[in-house]
Amino acid sequence: MILANVILGRRSRGARETLEDVAESYLSALFQSGQLCGEYFVTWTKGLLNAHVLLAGPHAFDLRYHSVWGKKDLGRVTEAFGRKPVWRMLDDEAGHRATSRNGSRFNYLFTHAFDWASPVCRGDGKGAVPVFTLPITFAQKADLHSWQRSYFYHDHIWLGSGALEIAAFRQLADPASELSQDGRDLCRDLEAATGIPTFYYLMRYWGRRKGEDRRRCPGCGGRWKVTHEGKRRHFGEFDFRCEKCRLVSHAGVSTDGGRHTSIGEFLPIRRQRK
Repeated sequence: MILANVILGRRSRGARETLEDVAESYLSALFQSGQLCGEYFVTWTKGLLNAHVLLAGPHAFDLRYHSVWGKKDLGRVTEAFGRKPVWRMLDDEAGHRATSRNGSRFNYLFTHAFDWASPVCRGDGKGAVPVFTLPITFAQKADLHSWQRSYFYHDHIWLGSGALEIAAFRQLADPASELSQDGRDLCRDLEAATGIPTFYYLMRYWGRRKGEDRRRCPGCGGRWKVTHEGKRRHFGEFDFRCEKCRLVSHAGVSTDGGRHTSIGEFLPIRRQRK
C-alpha cells in the first residue's frame, strides 16, 4: 500500500457538499476496482479539495485500470473542477512495480481485521497481488472488495468477543458458511481467469488436544495434512491443504475451545454447494 495525495481541484462553482459527493463517488469507483484500499480522508485545504488515500500499488491510479464507472466519475470530477485530479505519491519507498501473479505455483484468498492490502496472496510468501492487476471483470473486482469488507467486519466481531462472537467465528471457520461460500466462488473465478490454482483459507483457532493433525478435510472428508521439512518460513506454508476442495488452513493454536473445536470440521451429512 502506498500513501498518496490526490488533489481534486479548487471550488469555482457549486456547493461544497456537491463537489465532495462527486469526489467521493469517484474514489468509491477506484475502491471497487481494487485501485485503492483501506481508509481515506477528504479535506479542504487552502480552497482545494484533496484526499489522502492508500494506493494498492504503483500506477494504480492510471486510467487503464479504471472501470467504466470510474471513467464516468472521472469525467464528472473534471467537469465539476475544470481539471483532472493531480496525484502525488507521498511514500519514498513506493517502488516501481506491483507484485506480479506470474511465477506463483498457487494463490490463496485471505484477509483479516487489520489488513487493507489485496486478499489475493501468493503461495510462495512474496506478497499480495493487487486486485487492479488481475485479469478479471470489474464486477468480479467489486465482488472481491465486498467480500473483503464482509470478512473484515466478521473478524472484528469475533475479536470483540461479544454476543455474536461464535456466530462470527463460524462464518470465518466453516467452509459451508455464506462468507466462505462467497469466497470460494471468487477463488474459482480467479483460478479460471489466471490459470493459477487458487485456494480459500479457512480460519482455525481452536484445535484438538489429540488428533489435530489427523482431522479430515472439512469439504470432502479426505486426508489433507501437509508435511513440511524444517521450520515454517512464511504464512503460506499451510498445515492442511486439499487440492480437490481448494481449501487450506493451519492447525489450531488453542486447545481451550471445548465444543467450539468442532466448528469447521468435517460433517458427513452436510451438503455443500459446489
